[in-house]
Amino acid sequence: MLDNLHVEQIARGNRVAFKELHEELYGRMFYYVYKMLHDKEQSEDIIQEAFVLYWGNRVNFNSLLAVKAYLFSIVRNKVMAQIRDVANRKRILDRIEREEGETGDHLLITAEICGGVQRAVRELPPQTRRVIELSMEDMTVERIAEVMQISPNTVKTLKKAGYQALREKLKHLRVLLPFLFMG
Repeated sequence: MLDNLHVEQIARGNRVAFKELHEELYGRMFYYVYKMLHDKEQSEDIIQEAFVLYWGNRVNFNSLLAVKAYLFSIVRNKVMAQIRDVANRKRILDRIEREEGETGDHLLITAEICGGVQRAVRELPPQTRRVIELSMEDMTVERIAEVMQISPNTVKTLKKAGYQALREKLKHLRVLLPFLFMG
């Protein structure tokens, strides 16, 4: 039978007393966690983590009731966090399926196109790249010229050359564009 003496022994590092506490409480804790999560491995992991946390804080306890309350509060909090995580993942996956179709093809295609555009822009010559980046931020030719301290005509020339180079570098992605507009 466990009592406060066990807790005092555990506080002094007595592993036998800790093992007895573990054996006494494990079944009840497992029942509680498993009933909530229906997953044996997760239940075992949560309980193990609770006992590890207790062992690390064992010097702070002087009563069996306090230890039980501590262990069960850790377990309860971890179970609730796990349930929230699962619910959040399910909600996110449901939203993706609703918005993007069952496989998320639209999202993958968009990511592929965006990645290709970013890569192609990075490969442009530095001054041309800067003009394109500023254009993508909706800056006017005049504002770009002012920021870069070059003439507006130079901006127009670099912009035209940059977009032409991008069209050439990104022509392989054109086959994906129709998929973006499919519902």
